[in-house]
Amino acid sequence: MSDAWREQAPEPGEPRAFEFPDVHSATLRNGMRVVHARHGRMPVVSAHVVIDAGAAAEPASRGGLAQLTASALHAGTNERDSNQLAWDLELLGVQLNTDVTWDAIEASITPPAAQLADALAVLADVVRNAAFPDGEVGRLREEQLAEILQRMKEPRALANDVVGRCFYAPDAPYARPLIGTTESVGAITPSDLRAFHRDRFTPSSCTLVLVGDIDADSATALAERCFGDWTGTPAPLPDLIVRPRHEGPSVHIVDRIGAVQSELRIGHIGVPRSHPDYFPLIVMNTIFGGAFTSRLNMNLRETHGFTYGVRSQYTLRRGPGPFLVSTAVGTDVTVRAVEEVLKESERLRSEGVSDEELTNARDYLIGILPLQMQTTGQLASALAELVTYGLPLDYYDNYRDRIAAVTAEDIRRVAREHMRPETFAIVVVGDAASVREGIEGLKHGTVYEVKPNGGTA
Repeated sequence: MSDAWREQAPEPGEPRAFEFPDVHSATLRNGMRVVHARHGRMPVVSAHVVIDAGAAAEPASRGGLAQLTASALHAGTNERDSNQLAWDLELLGVQLNTDVTWDAIEASITPPAAQLADALAVLADVVRNAAFPDGEVGRLREEQLAEILQRMKEPRALANDVVGRCFYAPDAPYARPLIGTTESVGAITPSDLRAFHRDRFTPSSCTLVLVGDIDADSATALAERCFGDWTGTPAPLPDLIVRPRHEGPSVHIVDRIGAVQSELRIGHIGVPRSHPDYFPLIVMNTIFGGAFTSRLNMNLRETHGFTYGVRSQYTLRRGPGPFLVSTAVGTDVTVRAVEEVLKESERLRSEGVSDEELTNARDYLIGILPLQMQTTGQLASALAELVTYGLPLDYYDNYRDRIAAVTAEDIRRVAREHMRPETFAIVVVGDAASVREGIEGLKHGTVYEVKPNGGTA
């Protein structure tokens, strides 16, 4: 039997049909919003409470407060201590999940539909009446401090945490790690958590997202039962400062003496999630470094063997998050890897993309969307993202059409407007003695040596 078939990749099939479910929105009398979508055949419902209490809302001197607040939601309420809360959730067959980003805190559960009323009452108690007991907050604060110290010892995490202060001005919230620093987290008290909860956890700054086996009228009625008598007024959000640390190119080296690898982070301040160029940007990034078959991966991994993998991404937030290339390479090829990233950036800007690259990227993004929207939890997370970034609730109705409409000229335009290699900040976590001379030879701006916990060496 001939093996010729092994040499020919199968032709891609047609994209799977996909329709985002109908989305309904209502507002309770106290100002809390309810977003609902009926989905699936399984008798489950995902409930997400999206709170306008992300890390960008915390005081600068209390970096890490939002993350500690999210963790401490598990520590009990005015009526339930942590043990009772865990037991009540266990009896309902429910796991409480909390997550924090720069823009929001989310608390979520996915109970059986038959248990939704009781489970949502528990979730409402957690969101509305979190107690933040001194002992539990102290324990969680110590855990967060330990995690910060651990991240400073792990090169990949250290590179991710250092990027912010190399890209953004010191007074910008995005300059600090989401988790905070040892100094800022060490200063947080239980009173800080209670004040942050009082100021940010209010009806008009929260949205309840319900997706699954429940109709719109029942969803609104249940939300009214669990949250309708909640009161409170949110404090004003602080101004979001976003400006670069350096106007031109720069290099930042975090010295790890004797390291055999360098963690590289290369990029600059990008765009907010709501930017009108979102669709051409995600197609462009897929071609550049957002997929295994991207230009960066084919160059650094397949052609040169510098790395097991490299990726680029626009880290999207309400404010302009970073555009970032991330990889790890051997110390001896650090400079060459940086050169290749810069070359690929310039090539994309000057040459644009081929028709084949464009078609493959669009087909990939169109094809994976149904896989990302299969469960009630995935759909609830997608709706929570729309809520967080102020996007219309019918956003996904024409999502695939807008990807398909991206042209090669769109790619060239956004590459020239939103990718600026001449201003890239290059972050290297590695052996400074081995890489500094070569890095300086790139003549890519001033070279700084950065301490893991802040400042310059």
